[in-house]
Amino acid sequence: MHSKPMKTLSKIYKTAERLSIRLFYYLIFSLGSAIFFSTLNHYLLSKNYLSLGGVCFPVLAVLFGFTSLLYNRSRALQPGAAQRRSLYAAERGLQATLLFLVGIASGSIIATITEVIKFDFLITPETSKTLLVFFIPILLVLYSFAAFFLALRAIAHGTVRLVTIRTLARKIRG
Repeated sequence: MHSKPMKTLSKIYKTAERLSIRLFYYLIFSLGSAIFFSTLNHYLLSKNYLSLGGVCFPVLAVLFGFTSLLYNRSRALQPGAAQRRSLYAAERGLQATLLFLVGIASGSIIATITEVIKFDFLITPETSKTLLVFFIPILLVLYSFAAFFLALRAIAHGTVRLVTIRTLARKIRG
């Protein structure tokens, strides 16, 4: 008699927990994308391409390394769900790496062309419209960030969960 309401409450709790974790992932993704986009925007508008390379090339190195580690991890795991998740994450990491590389390359080509033709971004008062020149490279870089985010989410399956205050206090006490 009491089990039906408990099952319903348990389902509601699990649904709320999944929704909270999903919102947590998308909050991190949104904030990371906004920060990275604002960094790109700042360096492109100020034509500080050396600093932009200083931001982008370490990210490219991390993407290469992460993809390689995920692929090696998937080969070390026993066949099963964990191996499939790791292979999926490695493929997403490779996709993110390639998209990022193409975004950087196309952005470099466009930046070189704008320097050769002496295109000045600060002539117009509406500087945000001048970033339309870099729309495709920025879109590729942000899409690579999304693919990397999906790789992280696949690999972190089941590791992020809600912890109640009671459970946290119990773990702290030992």
